[in-house]
Amino acid sequence: MDFALEIDNTTGLAAMTFDKADTIQNNVWLSLTVRRGSFFANQDFGSRLHLLKRAKLTAATARLAEDYCWEALQWMLDSGKAAAVSVAAERDRTQNINRLKLLVEVTPASGDPVKFSAFVTVA
Repeated sequence: MDFALEIDNTTGLAAMTFDKADTIQNNVWLSLTVRRGSFFANQDFGSRLHLLKRAKLTAATARLAEDYCWEALQWMLDSGKAAAVSVAAERDRTQNINRLKLLVEVTPASGDPVKFSAFVTVA
């Protein structure tokens, strides 16, 4: 059973509740925050976004972040859980010059699109 996650949009942190998840937001959040290769049940689950902590904030780094998001969410398209995925990364220089803002929208096979945004800190 999927438990619901309450995600704080300002910090990006999540707290688990014992309510049943009614959206695929859990899957998106876990796919992007779990380090790829660290999940015991599937070494291909997760993302490589943590590797960007040592990268400079450039347009190439933003494209790499988008690629890492696509890679992390590809399983949702392959399994039929999602019908469409949209990913965009933009350099956020309003509050912190060393972070990327990720904008992800996943359209489930049935239901309304789920929007997710998170920040990735880079060097």
